[in-house]
Amino acid sequence: MGVFDVKVVVFNLLDASKSMEIELVVDTGATYPVIPLGLAEELGIRAVETRTFVLADDSRIERELGWAGLKYGDRASPSLVILGGRDDVPILGALALEGLGLEADPAARSLRPTAQFLLGAREGGSETVERVLVQNPL
Repeated sequence: MGVFDVKVVVFNLLDASKSMEIELVVDTGATYPVIPLGLAEELGIRAVETRTFVLADDSRIERELGWAGLKYGDRASPSLVILGGRDDVPILGALALEGLGLEADPAARSLRPTAQFLLGAREGGSETVERVLVQNPL
């Protein structure tokens, strides 16, 4: 897939007035978005946990994660984001793309709306869902 940048507004979920538009590299192979730690601090986005990530060269690195809002066009979504290190590339990963209901169009070097799927329940609630799963196992 070709690499391209998009402009995304990052905002504090508790105070949306704390926001900034930044460029992120679209990377559908990355799970989480990455935002610069300095930006997270400026917007008041705090770390909630630390996880270990595998890099392309198979090395491992620890990074803190926090909750932020991401907005692209008229779509906004909360997302768990990596609070990036000094040398980390700011990324828009798969989790954020799915939350925003978008997919990458590498030929057009842009994002576009995508179909989103839901296991729908009919009358009968969870019993109906169980019946659907038995008839159509995943």
